[in-house]
Amino acid sequence: MTTGEACGKVILFGEHFVVHEVPAIAAGISNKTIVEVEPSSEMLFIPGNQRTIPELTYKSIRNVLSVMDIKGNFKVTLGGDLATAGGLGSSAAFCVALAIAFAKQVGIAFSKEQINNFAYEGEKAFHGNPSGIDNVMATYGGVMKYTRGKTSKDNKFEPLRIARPFYLVVGITGKSSPTVEMVSKVGEFKKAKPEAFAKLAEKAEKIVLSAENVLANGDLIGLGSLMNENEFLLEKLEVVSAENIKIINSARGAGALGAKITGGGGGGCCIALAKDEKYAGQILAAIKKEGFDGFVTTVG
Repeated sequence: MTTGEACGKVILFGEHFVVHEVPAIAAGISNKTIVEVEPSSEMLFIPGNQRTIPELTYKSIRNVLSVMDIKGNFKVTLGGDLATAGGLGSSAAFCVALAIAFAKQVGIAFSKEQINNFAYEGEKAFHGNPSGIDNVMATYGGVMKYTRGKTSKDNKFEPLRIARPFYLVVGITGKSSPTVEMVSKVGEFKKAKPEAFAKLAEKAEKIVLSAENVLANGDLIGLGSLMNENEFLLEKLEVVSAENIKIINSARGAGALGAKITGGGGGGCCIALAKDEKYAGQILAAIKKEGFDGFVTTVG
């Protein structure tokens, strides 16, 4: 038996606007997916305690095996502490961990770049035409600025320096996050209100540029303020659900320095920045009091 592991991710800044040529900032989180692989007489997937879509998962496994040119059947077991909730890059983390475990199984030392490419093929089973940001974050971790190109080969990833680790509380709405629908909704907003969208996009880009500085300086108060500004823009795009709002308000009320959705919105997950571990616990308790699940994680 061989194992592979990969981290989840959150979008700190720029979701939705990234589709329209504005950079985004993503961060790897401490929660990870662990995949165990062993030869088997038939192809088997064991989801553990996670909620999964088996048919897509089997397709993903076959995609990864095909691109890695590995023959045979395997038992694949999913573990780790990364929730399979919208916006956390869980499918990409699975694909990266899977590729790492298969590489160990055949005894080949593939480079990170190769692992990332293998995982991207696996991601296609879940997302059709993925942006590539999730598998890059799962492969390399850290904090990165991402600029989407006209094709996946034109995508740009720039590692960013952070002066200090920080705590995030992830709130899970429990509502499916239909990213494709949300992206389409933003596209319709842009078409109907081009001037309004252009102003929002300009503000989103300024937030990303400011965020680079506050991350490098370890300014948590500034970071939280920028998260709140970004959330305001996303609410203007109407991609923030009532469940998202409840989590965000409860987090801010419990002392979060900033809170926003992460990813497509319309449900999925929210993130809240905590001053320290103690405040993170208070924020998580407040979110759970509202009836939502969640967990504390770290960046850096």
